[in-house]
Amino acid sequence: MDESGKVLVSGGAAILRSLKSNGVDHLFINPGSDLAPIIEAYAGSDGSGFPEFVPATHENVVVSMAHGYHLATGMLAAAAVHVNVGLANAAMGLLNAHSDDVPIFMISGRNPLTEGTRLGSRRTPIQYGQEMFDQTGIVREAVKWDYELRYAENAADVVSRGCALAMTEPRGAVYLSLPREPLCEMTEQPGAVPQVAASFPYPDPAAVEAAARTLARARNPLIICSRGDAAGAVSRQLKAIARENSIAVSEVFVTRNILPTGFEYGVGGNIAAHLPSADAVLVVDTPVAWIESKACAAPGAEIIHMGPDPLFGRMPVRGYKTTQAIQCNTVAGLEALRKALPGSPDTERTASIKSHHAVFRGAIGAKSEVGSQVLANKAWVAQCISDILDDGVIFAERAGPLSLYTVQGPNQWFGNTQAGGLGWGLPAALGHQLADRERLTVCVVGDGSYIFANPIACHQVAAAQKLPLLTVVLNNGGWDAVRISTLDVYPDGHASRADQVPTVPFSPVPEYERIAQAAGCYAETVENAGDLPAALKRALSVIRQERRQVLLDVKIGMDDGEK
Repeated sequence: MDESGKVLVSGGAAILRSLKSNGVDHLFINPGSDLAPIIEAYAGSDGSGFPEFVPATHENVVVSMAHGYHLATGMLAAAAVHVNVGLANAAMGLLNAHSDDVPIFMISGRNPLTEGTRLGSRRTPIQYGQEMFDQTGIVREAVKWDYELRYAENAADVVSRGCALAMTEPRGAVYLSLPREPLCEMTEQPGAVPQVAASFPYPDPAAVEAAARTLARARNPLIICSRGDAAGAVSRQLKAIARENSIAVSEVFVTRNILPTGFEYGVGGNIAAHLPSADAVLVVDTPVAWIESKACAAPGAEIIHMGPDPLFGRMPVRGYKTTQAIQCNTVAGLEALRKALPGSPDTERTASIKSHHAVFRGAIGAKSEVGSQVLANKAWVAQCISDILDDGVIFAERAGPLSLYTVQGPNQWFGNTQAGGLGWGLPAALGHQLADRERLTVCVVGDGSYIFANPIACHQVAAAQKLPLLTVVLNNGGWDAVRISTLDVYPDGHASRADQVPTVPFSPVPEYERIAQAAGCYAETVENAGDLPAALKRALSVIRQERRQVLLDVKIGMDDGEK
């Protein structure tokens, strides 16, 4: 307390208090010497008024856990790492969050600025080696706002502004760099939150009416979507629009599932089978709606893009035809569009859509049957996991598309973002499970993705936080995505005739079961496809009775790619 009676706290404590007052309940942290004032503030408190610390032993893990926590709750989480080297490791997680408009309050230390006796100034050799002219440049393109703290007195205001901007649509990560000296300075304890997120944008009524007229007069309208919201409101509105107006819905390149698998107006992600014949297309908050070299809209088709950023200005090149772009909160836009549409189903079109749905789901069953014999495939693994899922959730990274799985509602299946930063699935699943501990959480990852996730770090934090995650590693012994991409570009090239595509195989293949066991997991290796259902049953028993994490190393064959 100072002479005037004001309560004083360090800049580090002010940062923590401001995060908490701005709605951040968890700080996922991989600490360093530069964060000493934040650690000291936490140690000197009873934890009240501060976010809960969740330590993890790798920077990509803390950022991806914050990502997964947001997917479960819709809330803002924070991630903290140390200086430039820690920020470099965190950058991939931020690229994934940026690609899917996921808000994360990213904090890193910054090398001490001074060399003298000031509290917090340099004390070790690395504080010369870690100095940079522009540390923020490591992540600037992956965040929507960045700042470097200069003085403790404005710490709380800066944090509040960052939180408000992160949660303003389109949402996204923000970054605050923290030199150690201002974290050590004393300042007045933060009071009321000075800044809040902007209210979300409603659509232009005239634009909605025009879109409704376009869809209503179309002979073969189509809706394209790829991600929903934590509350499931996008799902409710899209299902109602589709049923009331006989419109097919295609979920493409999904990151957060919207529709139940059995929704009869859902026609899957094979957009090439539906886009060319559509005369009106509604693209709902979908960053990647189709691949122009593989499918394109009919020349005369009307293409309406709707969402918080319908043109996705963060992408330098995104040349989709756009006859109308409606900027709005996705749920608000769909609610307005539903009211503007006539709501009169077309019997003939409904029958056609349901027939497409049945054919699409039947093809999935055929793929699964093939993979149930001897060596499993992704479709068989997906079916077996779906059979035990109930209301659980799946995080899938290089684990086959959503269409292979069976889910009963929205937000049961989460896929890696188009940024493709490997190692996302496992820590993101842990962040989700931390927010919803009693729900079965299954992480299905390719073997390369498992390696990239820093599995020892992930299993360690799962044990520390008592998170009984089920991890299924799809082990084909190589970079199958690289093989598929090479053959896609050069279908008749040298690689297609080679016994093995160069650089693809892992040799030798690690023993994932033993890695997991060393970290305290119950683990099994599944060599034969027919043994998978029983292995999953044993896994569930361990999770429910021992509250312990489980890993299954499942041998699978190479596949034909993901659609």
